Amino acid sequence: MKNRYSLFKKGYWEAGVLLGLCLLIASCGEKEFTTDMPENKLITAISLEVSSELPVQLGTDTTIVYHITPENADHTELKWTTTNELVATVSQDGTISAKSLGKTMITVTPSVGFGTASTVRTIEVTVIPEVIKTTGIQFTNIEEGVYETDKLQLKYDILPADHTYSYLTWASSNENIATVDKNGVVTGIKAGDVTIYAYTHDGSNVRGEYSLKVMKYEPATNVEIVPHTDVLYWKQQLDLDFTLTPEVATVSSVEWTSSDEKVLTVEGGKVKAMGFGAATVTATCIETGNKSTIDLTVASGFYVWDATTDFEGWAINSNIGSMERKDGKLVMTVTADNNKRVYMQRVYSTVANQMDMNFKDYPVIAMKCTDIPSGAQYTLNLANLGNTVNIAPAMKVEKLSDGTQLVYYDASSLAQFTNTEGVVPIRAFMFKILKVDIPSFSADWIRTFKSVEEMMTFSEVEAGK
Repeated sequence: MKNRYSLFKKGYWEAGVLLGLCLLIASCGEKEFTTDMPENKLITAISLEVSSELPVQLGTDTTIVYHITPENADHTELKWTTTNELVATVSQDGTISAKSLGKTMITVTPSVGFGTASTVRTIEVTVIPEVIKTTGIQFTNIEEGVYETDKLQLKYDILPADHTYSYLTWASSNENIATVDKNGVVTGIKAGDVTIYAYTHDGSNVRGEYSLKVMKYEPATNVEIVPHTDVLYWKQQLDLDFTLTPEVATVSSVEWTSSDEKVLTVEGGKVKAMGFGAATVTATCIETGNKSTIDLTVASGFYVWDATTDFEGWAINSNIGSMERKDGKLVMTVTADNNKRVYMQRVYSTVANQMDMNFKDYPVIAMKCTDIPSGAQYTLNLANLGNTVNIAPAMKVEKLSDGTQLVYYDASSLAQFTNTEGVVPIRAFMFKILKVDIPSFSADWIRTFKSVEEMMTFSEVEAGK
């Protein structure tokens, strides 16, 4: 007589065999009769032929031109939405209808699929009372031509200055000679004459034209960089002086590199100071491998804020007064209250935006500005991260012969706080100016100097004294 355990094992084994055979038969049948399911081609990118900020005249319609990738997607439909239908509505073909003055966000996404950074596009639409149309486009480039393979960024002014639409599209009269991209960058292709066109899209039918000569590519066999011994200031841009052999050689036939791009970057012989320190710039002839080098130094603590750096980083503190960059100057408007003040800051209480000062090598902080009537009060706020420096001294004023004035402070007493790298990390750097008896004033520059004597010599030479 068999025990129950043996019978259970036998029955379990037989059931397992039968189950396995059933699964095998089912899987074979599935393979034989099931066809492959094709994958859907989804939209992977959406591009709009419009700027991210779009003014639209009240009571008018504007249709957005768009492109999808891939063009043969299985579902090409898009979904358009608006955040405020009282301001503007949008139809599913991308037509925006301006209903009332104000702002709204228009968003477009694929109707099928998942939204990603490349498939979700948003436009800020501002409905305005009237569109000021373009009357002309003036190109400001001084270059008469480019070489084959060279690139040229076209520069231009759209007139009038208060025009509504700045969006342009570009075209070349002959793409075999030169091409132009959506940003107005021209690339020389083959020697010849070509015209680059800039088209407006505000209904003015104004078209800008830029005539250009593309010259034959001539590789350089040798390059020599002319020495430059002056130190650079932070964010300074310098066009290196160099000669090519032959003289008619194409500039782009030379490759430029920097030994430390945290200190200096270089492109086409144009250097930009990115941080304090020293770096070597090398020019190499692609054709022959011949090289020329130059050693450059960005002096620790040497700052110049002016038209060349667009007064980088300067802003108004706590809305006390206002500031704008105009005609290469920094223009301040004082408050309308009895204090008649303006607070100008380069950095204030943010570690992320801190800056390094060097009170040992460049302790004098100065601003050249409009001659402000006597009675004004000038205070400099300086503080470092550890608050071992936290001062608010009065600044001195020196009148100049050209009708301007210097406002300055000599911080050489703070040299003791300079670290082994020669800098003091500053978290607060601000000018507080009160009792200004004129509605506004402008600054030609703000910069640091090695001494008061150097500041005065520089300023007097500049003033023509």
